[in-house]
Amino acid sequence: MRILFKQILIQDSRSSFYGKKVDLLAVDGRWHEIAPSIEAEADQIIAGSALQWFPSVVDLRVHNTLPGGEHKEDWTSLQAAAWKGGVLDFLLLPTGDPVPQQPEAIQFIAGKLAGSGVLAYPSAPLTLGNKAENFSDLMDLHQSGAHWFSHGAGSLQDTDLMLKCLQYLQPLAARVISRPDVKGLSLFGQIHEGLQSTLLGLKGIPVLAETMHVKRDLDLLAYVMEHSFGLAHPNFSLHFSCISTAESVRLISEAQKAGLPVTADVAIYSLIFTEDAVSDFDTMKKVNPPLRTEADRLALWQGLKDGTIMAVVSDHHPVEVEYKELEFDQAAFGTIGLETVALAFISEAKKQGLTTIDTHLSHAGAAFLGIQLPVLKEGEMLKGMLLETNSHTYHSADIVSKSKNSIFIGHTMEHKMVGVFNGLTYSYGQ
Repeated sequence: MRILFKQILIQDSRSSFYGKKVDLLAVDGRWHEIAPSIEAEADQIIAGSALQWFPSVVDLRVHNTLPGGEHKEDWTSLQAAAWKGGVLDFLLLPTGDPVPQQPEAIQFIAGKLAGSGVLAYPSAPLTLGNKAENFSDLMDLHQSGAHWFSHGAGSLQDTDLMLKCLQYLQPLAARVISRPDVKGLSLFGQIHEGLQSTLLGLKGIPVLAETMHVKRDLDLLAYVMEHSFGLAHPNFSLHFSCISTAESVRLISEAQKAGLPVTADVAIYSLIFTEDAVSDFDTMKKVNPPLRTEADRLALWQGLKDGTIMAVVSDHHPVEVEYKELEFDQAAFGTIGLETVALAFISEAKKQGLTTIDTHLSHAGAAFLGIQLPVLKEGEMLKGMLLETNSHTYHSADIVSKSKNSIFIGHTMEHKMVGVFNGLTYSYGQ
């Protein structure tokens, strides 16, 4: 199979062709020739006036609905949603029912989508059933291929349990993932505690609920590293997922400068929307962490620019329609995002003057998972996505996920996904 791409702007920062418009010839799933102009026979010619090539997305936060939640998302729809969004590698949270917590379950999930063009990387629960009562078999799970551990979609509230988990895992190449939230402070909260919560009469979720947890986990990490006796693995780290406040960015930045092995990601919706988006009680915008202030949003972008925040994630969380079409205080939290994370981020990142788009969307996540995406050069496998500048409004009818709870319904996208490629598996113009 020979595919000729004409005049494509290369947005892979690791490539020697970065920032240039070139022709590319792919033969049997690999780049055969890259040059300013190529005249060659091809089975398919792809050309356009504003086409851009990006590495595929690596998403570090996808809620697992399986088993038990097939009505919200099954393996087929999950693969389709990821493929449509150019997300060819993603980390699955241990959120099935029952929770996948046996080595066999981890291995099953890791191989489930093999051959589909998309790969899922299963994270493992820190405690059995995510109940915060007994430890899961951390060592066996790690040996089975789970190098990422979390407390479901949240974080351990029990300080002693969290400390023990960090101590047990610090000699291993393991990432402990925490979605910081002090439950006692966020209990019954609906949106950010601020102007809109006051105007709408809804209980707020204070910034303190997040930052107090960040401080606690950083203190625990510092204690563990101080008493590691030099045995901490160089690839061990604490990772904060979906941080949403300016204060969290500051705390994590200071910890990184102090030498602590700590990283962070941010959900795409926290980079796009603010608390004002819920002024009309739109339950599609009810997410957790909640949409914060404009100052927080800009601080998150600054955290990406200075490297405090390594990656942007979709926080893909399927919710059936019955739990969204309710009064706001009764509706469920969550938004899907696999299909829109790249489009939304790339458009806004350019407005914000971010020059390392592919780093935060692809390469940092790949390093976190311990994988390496192919570089765009001759001889390498083609793996990436083709976008065109094409302003359009995102509609519910565009969604291929089983669940339709997207925060981006009605949002204007400046780019459109026109092709996704992974070796011999590809889609174009569909």
